Amino acid sequence: MRPDLGNPSLHRRFPSARAVRRPSSIRLLLRATVVAGLLLPAASTSVRGADLDPSSTKNDAVPPAETAAGPAGDDKPAPRSARGPLLAAGYLHAFDASIDEGGRFSTDTAFMAGRLGFPVGAGLILGTQLAWQGDWYSFDGENPVATPPDAKPWGDVHSLAGSVSLGRKVGKWWLNGAFTARFSFEVGASIGESFNPGGLVGAQYTFSPGLRLGGGLLIAARLEESPLIVPIPFVYWEITPQFVLSNTIAPSAYPRGPGIELAWRPTEDWALAFGGRWEFRRFRLDDGGPFIRQGGVGEDEGVPLWLRLTWRLGEHLRADVLGGYSVANRLRLSDANGNELRSSGTSSIPYLGAFVSWQF
Repeated sequence: MRPDLGNPSLHRRFPSARAVRRPSSIRLLLRATVVAGLLLPAASTSVRGADLDPSSTKNDAVPPAETAAGPAGDDKPAPRSARGPLLAAGYLHAFDASIDEGGRFSTDTAFMAGRLGFPVGAGLILGTQLAWQGDWYSFDGENPVATPPDAKPWGDVHSLAGSVSLGRKVGKWWLNGAFTARFSFEVGASIGESFNPGGLVGAQYTFSPGLRLGGGLLIAARLEESPLIVPIPFVYWEITPQFVLSNTIAPSAYPRGPGIELAWRPTEDWALAFGGRWEFRRFRLDDGGPFIRQGGVGEDEGVPLWLRLTWRLGEHLRADVLGGYSVANRLRLSDANGNELRSSGTSSIPYLGAFVSWQF
């Protein structure tokens, strides 16, 4: 059992320490969409066939990635021959940004994911996924997030996730449930105290080949915060043959949250999308540094806005390049019991990323 770092005598040594914050309902809902995004790709399946009508056309068939809420949309429906296991990877660089009240930081992030789905009888589809994300933070100068200010709040952070989902198509409905086991931690932190399990149940209805709407219920644990239980909406809407509005068409290895995108598809092989979302990373810290920070919790959140260019090279390969700015950013440092010690906003953060996926 960890010592009570919420002790007022400790807070007198660190005057910016505050009691556990209680997020507003709006913030909880925004965070829920992020956690749902972590579960959606993790719950995806990528094999269909046993419960598809052989006479159905490509547009009537279920797209290749089916999420916990229903068949995920895509910029372009994949050919039936491409609906197999999926491997994906990506890299994103967040350029140097200033921290309010002093200091600067930048981040390099890498992503990898593998996904597999297969029929298990009676029209059921079992899906599994493994995913990894690594964040390498670089802090420069004294900053108001660290304790003491001349230290670094945290260093290299990793997230590992494994998941399983079970879904079934019933008429025009897609029903699915998913469970994800996630570990998010700074290098050197306790893996056992970095556990973030979550679950999602949902349903989606196909009104037409170009319109699928649905919703789900998210239940997710959070490090040193109360569990999250929130309803989540899902949408895939082909406004015209060239324009799609959806929260399920992001690159496969980019799992930080579903957000919303408007995509323009001038040809079958190219797409240009504008999107945005609220995203956050919350992770266990190592046992180094001042006592009050040891085994604590770090958090990095913001609202990235982006332009994404997608290129499909044949039936199996998809490549994405995206760039934009993250706004309304904030870094937080909490003790091992979740009491907030430091919090600071940052300037807008420009970033650039590239992703690639192969559908077998």
